[in-house]
Amino acid sequence: MLDARIRKQLGRDGDAAVIDVHIQAGDGITVLFGPSGAGKTSILRAVAGILVPDVGRITLGKKIFFDSADGVNMPMRRRGVGYVFQNHLLFPHMTAEQNALYGARGGILKSARERVSDLFTMMGIEKTATRRPHELSGGEQQRVALARALATDPEILLLDEPFSSVDAATRTRLTEEIAEIQRLTRVPFLYVTHSHTEALCLGKTMILIDGGKVTQQGVPAELFNVSLLQRMEMKSG
Repeated sequence: MLDARIRKQLGRDGDAAVIDVHIQAGDGITVLFGPSGAGKTSILRAVAGILVPDVGRITLGKKIFFDSADGVNMPMRRRGVGYVFQNHLLFPHMTAEQNALYGARGGILKSARERVSDLFTMMGIEKTATRRPHELSGGEQQRVALARALATDPEILLLDEPFSSVDAATRTRLTEEIAEIQRLTRVPFLYVTHSHTEALCLGKTMILIDGGKVTQQGVPAELFNVSLLQRMEMKSG
């Protein structure tokens, strides 16, 4: 179980925004849902160790990532966190396999190759192994980025709007694949999106973020139904 209490001021003076949340993410896929600028990416960055909270405590099981009271700030490389960014961030001079292996560096090369091979097969991209990023479609690039993150054998996987740069048809296929990959790997996913469709299809739990705060939490379908009823009541009032 990820448990994160985070308070962070972003910017200064009149332009400052404040992230002040307490979120928990267990098994399955937990969706952080909300409009652009709500603070979703900042929360992921704090969990990963890229962004340091001003105050708070972040734990994953018994592992303490961050505790401002005790002066703990575990380096990102030791947190056991995988991260899939919006824009893939693949190395252009490396093949797809080399990009994925980069995520697994530090281990035994043979076992790393086997894990990457298994992941490529699981995602149906085994034929891309020797190609470079510019030779891949947007969907293939995103699958390679996902394989690279999973090749580290993470304890939790963070995904920051991973389908924002692909077309609608590819997004639909990838959404279905993400759900299946999570089921097969059993790695908890913390997934950022502002897409209703992705939230409904993927989320076991959804946390609504707005203005740097948690506004609601629960099952996606139930929260969307409540939100729809509230809007209807406002229009009829």
